[in-house]
Amino acid sequence: ARNEHGKSDWKVWLSSVNLECRCGLRERAIVFAQDALDIHRGTGRLWAALIQLRHEDGEMSQMKVLKLALKSVPKSGEVWCEGSRISLNPFCPTFDLQAASRHLVFAARFTPQYGDSFLEQLRLDMIGKWLVPLAEPLINKMYDAFLKSNKMGREEAYQFITQCTKKAADAMKAQLKRKPNSIAKDVVDTSELELHCCSANPNYGHLWFQCRVSPIDSAREVIAEAKDVMASDIINYSYIYVAAMVRRAGIMMIIHHPEIVDSNGVENPYNDFDRFVNQQLRLAPTLDAILSEKEVSGSMFVTGLTDSNKRWNTYSLAEKRRILFGSDSLVN
Repeated sequence: ARNEHGKSDWKVWLSSVNLECRCGLRERAIVFAQDALDIHRGTGRLWAALIQLRHEDGEMSQMKVLKLALKSVPKSGEVWCEGSRISLNPFCPTFDLQAASRHLVFAARFTPQYGDSFLEQLRLDMIGKWLVPLAEPLINKMYDAFLKSNKMGREEAYQFITQCTKKAADAMKAQLKRKPNSIAKDVVDTSELELHCCSANPNYGHLWFQCRVSPIDSAREVIAEAKDVMASDIINYSYIYVAAMVRRAGIMMIIHHPEIVDSNGVENPYNDFDRFVNQQLRLAPTLDAILSEKEVSGSMFVTGLTDSNKRWNTYSLAEKRRILFGSDSLVN
């Protein structure tokens, strides 16, 4: 079918990429996605698939593809949604909730029929409502201790941030074990999100298919299902998200207080401050290296359904087909 219809129909190529993903053949899926983009360079869904497939190659590899994608399809909501997912992954060195929020605004505006953008916005809203208030006192405590310290070298500053990040993770683990209900004590108001979602009437997306119990489910029913699943994931991995926030705040602290941390000649070579910040975030110890979690990795956070990503290899082919293709797929 690819040979016969590939030059005229990008959906055949996308189905081929998804089939390889379903069979666990990531390298073949990447080759198909790249071949497809040689023909259909203006198709956002193919670019989005390639960005997500590049996760195992690291954040820099994903960002390289993301930049190429935005040059080719700057108004693709699927591509902007993948950009938000990179920023929402706590194991990503450039983890940034504000950047994720900006990307999701563009995603929903440019491609409102793509359901995953609304569900990733739900994840961001839950993190903002539940976890940011828990991270703020830990960040303030770190900041106070930092301002009272003597001038230090960069490596010493990294050690200080590492210790604070570990303490934040341990504190959240203790709270999770002692009072798990206290993490999500506030109700997340999704009425505005539901209104926008119902108006857009999304009909596709891997997360959307996963949270849609029936093909006739309304947007509100899909969001309600997603709320239950995502809430559990965010609570269970709250210590990871909070630790990522503390780590980022620590690096920003170093950047804004050169009078305390010896810069060793490190200066901003860019006119773009955000680019310089991302460079410094990548140079600092990663969250994976700081926490050394054996059973938790960045691959679990590539989308908003963390435990589902963790169990991906245990799913049957039929379950993978439903997630990748939905109920109106080309492949039955």
